Amino acid sequence: MRRSTAACTALALGASLWLGGLAPGATAAAAPGAVTALRAPTPPSSVPDLDAPGPARTVEFPPDGRVRSRPENVKIQAPPYTRIVRVDPWCSGMSCPVSIAPDGSSAGFSVTGNNWVWSRPWKVDVVAAHDAPMAGGRFTGSLTFEGVTVDWTVNITQGTPGAFGGYVSSVPGGGGARVRFVDPDLNAAAAGFKDKDIITSVDGQPVTSVPSLNGILAGKRAGTTVPVGITRNGTQMTLQYTIDE
Repeated sequence: MRRSTAACTALALGASLWLGGLAPGATAAAAPGAVTALRAPTPPSSVPDLDAPGPARTVEFPPDGRVRSRPENVKIQAPPYTRIVRVDPWCSGMSCPVSIAPDGSSAGFSVTGNNWVWSRPWKVDVVAAHDAPMAGGRFTGSLTFEGVTVDWTVNITQGTPGAFGGYVSSVPGGGGARVRFVDPDLNAAAAGFKDKDIITSVDGQPVTSVPSLNGILAGKRAGTTVPVGITRNGTQMTLQYTIDE
């Protein structure tokens, strides 16, 4: 259906796009092409607890209900030891393409509408990285919108030091740690360790003895999955091991 120029002009002046819906009459609050004064976005009201490893948690940036009369870009920086896995700008009626860095360290999206209102929360899903400090702690990222940056914080919980799910003995001459017994109820058994396997590395770190193995595992969080190099019947191979506690 074609519309007259006058009708289209009236519609343009009488309606604006919301993030999440239409807002009839919203453009009356701002003259065409006008830019409202910059104001920092409101930081999230809560600080999520992140287990490492553990599921993603959502951080929400509350809307300000203000009219914008041009497209805008939003940039998000993840806190240290975290990864952004999903961004939901709650767009409706316009395109809001989202991009996330391959390593999850940053993300962003563009709001492409010319007349819109930020009416629903922007949501960011974040997970803690497996190499988060054992002690945990609070770590801060940022969100930048309209040239103004606001911080957001997550709390990474304290981890449990890892341990091997069985009994091992040192190989003479610094040759590694020989598996003597694997607890059938623990992750070591699920990973495929067998009696007489010789553990030679964990996550790229060389293992020369039992103290060496114990020290490496204790420095990693239980529940973290790492590659473990072994020698079995003279053949080198790698197992994926979710570290026991």
